Amino acid sequence: MTTTARSIVRETDRPSYTRYTPTNGQRPEGTEYGVDGWLFTLPGETLYGHQFPQRTYAAFQVSEHGMLFWMVREVDGKRRQRGSTSTSRKAAVAFAVDAVAAERERAADNAQGDRAAAPPIATERAAQQSHVYSAEAEAEHLQRIRKSEEHERPVTAEIRLAYPQAGGGASLRLYNASGDEVDREPLTERGAAGRQNNPDGIYLGSLTSGAMTAGLLRAAGWHLTQCGLQLAPGEQWTARPVRKSEAEQWAAWAPLLPGGHAATPLARVAIVPTREHLAVTERRFGPVPEIPAVAGLEFKQLGRWSWCSTNSPRLLVLVWTPRLGGDRWYVWDETDHPHHIVGTARGNGAAGAAGALTAAGLSLA
Repeated sequence: MTTTARSIVRETDRPSYTRYTPTNGQRPEGTEYGVDGWLFTLPGETLYGHQFPQRTYAAFQVSEHGMLFWMVREVDGKRRQRGSTSTSRKAAVAFAVDAVAAERERAADNAQGDRAAAPPIATERAAQQSHVYSAEAEAEHLQRIRKSEEHERPVTAEIRLAYPQAGGGASLRLYNASGDEVDREPLTERGAAGRQNNPDGIYLGSLTSGAMTAGLLRAAGWHLTQCGLQLAPGEQWTARPVRKSEAEQWAAWAPLLPGGHAATPLARVAIVPTREHLAVTERRFGPVPEIPAVAGLEFKQLGRWSWCSTNSPRLLVLVWTPRLGGDRWYVWDETDHPHHIVGTARGNGAAGAAGALTAAGLSLA
């Protein structure tokens, strides 16, 4: 009886993370892992006699068109990006886990290619059962990702000022319903590469270290918009008390600061996702988008289609990534290593797919 391999990494919902920074000695070598991020490990296993080693991956943020996204890349081996990028670390890791699991399962199934051929009727029945199983497994996995992402969705935003002895400045911090911090961004400086504020810097001149200025609120609003978030209806930034130790530090510095600068070192507000954010979520976890008919193009898994032809040795992969501001479509040439992009486009639905396929030189039916 033919069976389909199932990797144990599909059960990895919450991996153990190790923080890395430029100075703590944990950062992977190379320039492709961002300034800072998080390391996690997926276990090794044996499927159908095929051994897969334990692997370490890095989750970090990248900037694209003024927006920040999380991505996951292998630390060892080919250092490939795994899965799709996402506006949250949790979702990017989930996509990476799914990609690793799918790759292991395909390799394990291919390792069984030398087994005796089954009768045509049995082979067809097994293939149908395998397809149903894979569809059900993928739907179940997507549901887990969606629940996890909704749990991690920020519901509170906080602006926190640093007292001058700590270098001044301010940061925007986002918290989920459980009170866990899920994101943090600097507001008063551009920060390291890949973590910039608004590239135009239109508000930077109006920010003052140690003051909850109007410019600071504009900066926070801009960041929330880039994440697909906004202030909840009827809500506004409200001053909140700080810890006793922080209050004492602010009191010591108050005589040296312009009037009112230490009055509100901490402010919070309730936030909700924008309509566009919710629309992206529905596209990500909803039905597979319709794409133009192209000879040789076959659906593989959510967000991925492959193309090959008997008349060409090329292997192309169409990748769809739902995003704010328009979904991204990429066509990768995976014929040889290293893989490279041969077509890109932005847009929702068939129009975006058509643009990427055309850019890659494929003929639409």
